[in-house]
Amino acid sequence: MATNPHIYVSSVHGTNTGGSDTSYATQQTGAMTSLTAGNVYNNIGSAIAGAAPSSGDTVYIADNHNAAYDNGSSPLLPPGVKFVSVSASNIDAYSPGAKENLTDFGDDYNIATGGIVLLAGLDLETGDEIIRSTNSECGSYCQDMIFRPDDITDLAIGLGQDGQIHKLVNCDIIANDSGAYCFDIGYGGVIIWLGGSVITATTLAKVSGQGGGTLNIVGVDLSPITTVYDSGPNSDDDNLLFVLQGCKLNSNLSLPTSFGKVGQRFEMYNCDDSINNKFYRFYIADYSGSAKNNDSTYVTTTESWYDGSDKSSIEVITTANCSHITPFIFELPAQYVDLSDTASDLITIDLVTDSTAVSLTDTDIAAFLVYPDGTTAVQANWVTSGKTVGTGNYGIDPLAAGTTLSASSLGAGDWTGEPASANFYKMELDTSGDAGQATAVTIRIEVYKASIGSGDLFIHPIITVS
Repeated sequence: MATNPHIYVSSVHGTNTGGSDTSYATQQTGAMTSLTAGNVYNNIGSAIAGAAPSSGDTVYIADNHNAAYDNGSSPLLPPGVKFVSVSASNIDAYSPGAKENLTDFGDDYNIATGGIVLLAGLDLETGDEIIRSTNSECGSYCQDMIFRPDDITDLAIGLGQDGQIHKLVNCDIIANDSGAYCFDIGYGGVIIWLGGSVITATTLAKVSGQGGGTLNIVGVDLSPITTVYDSGPNSDDDNLLFVLQGCKLNSNLSLPTSFGKVGQRFEMYNCDDSINNKFYRFYIADYSGSAKNNDSTYVTTTESWYDGSDKSSIEVITTANCSHITPFIFELPAQYVDLSDTASDLITIDLVTDSTAVSLTDTDIAAFLVYPDGTTAVQANWVTSGKTVGTGNYGIDPLAAGTTLSASSLGAGDWTGEPASANFYKMELDTSGDAGQATAVTIRIEVYKASIGSGDLFIHPIITVS
């Protein structure tokens, strides 16, 4: 354990190679060169070996630090410790730029059990993974960082044991080999990436086949990525959730179309390549089906369903796995409606199918709405369009043959790109019997009918209220 909570690192000035604890009781100011050279460690590995930092300590690394070394083993970063790049001329000021390279092919930055480490402003390279913790219940908060995976089998962050969470804020991945992975998902862990970019790497993640995990990416430039994940998700029993939001994509990115297990899902919102540049684009896929915006088929006279000029429908495809046991579930885009009228407030959802391929009943597909009660806002009111078995029940009858969906007020010629032979359907959600409030609502769609093919089912994303 460090004698004092402030530890300093500089390859330019430091001469302590880890043989003693030369930490400081108080935070130092001024230039790194104003400190006694023997009190400054020459790299992060030396600082951990000599000072043995513990929770609450801070390791200050000069922004002109540039160390390449074989540590002998993976440095074990203690939870609760901050590793921060600081100005070499003003060591109490945050300044990204400090660089390290662990040159041994077997070394990573490991994290000890019991908490989170902060890595701020560091540029890290290793001969193996950058961060790969072999301990459980730990993780990292990484900000303003550069990760440099070295080889085709290497990656920026690997989930190596149970209960890990890693959060990246404004981080770049610049691999030395374009075949490197960004992440390894496993052990039920979570990686959240907010802002930054991939400069060099073509595969977003490999799936270790050990417990699955969650990868949530928001506002990241993923332009070089052409593969979302390796073949792992279709061959193991892991739960898996990938969510991309507001990301720039490669025009050749191959999106997953099916998954091998029930607990595996991919969601993408407001992501596209710079050529098509469709900010409203979305895509959802799991074991039971997929849904995406279709710009070729849409209600002709409608307004755009987002703040722009393009019009779309939601094309739904289901796999042979789709059923009442494993329905395909997704939500319509949220819309603001006033549901306070006790005499009306009937919500209508229009859809069209290729009549030669698909007919639909109220046990094949259903819409669900949860909305705030008109008197007690925190009380949830439920309503569904599907066939139920009495008041207060909102599960769709899995045994009934169902009743064919009602005809939509829209008909032949009302949809651009509609099937040549079409069924024009609607689903209705009647809230008048239990009035609500003015609110933004999301409507959940559940599809139970298997093997709906491409081009056979389109849903109008804009609801109407009457």
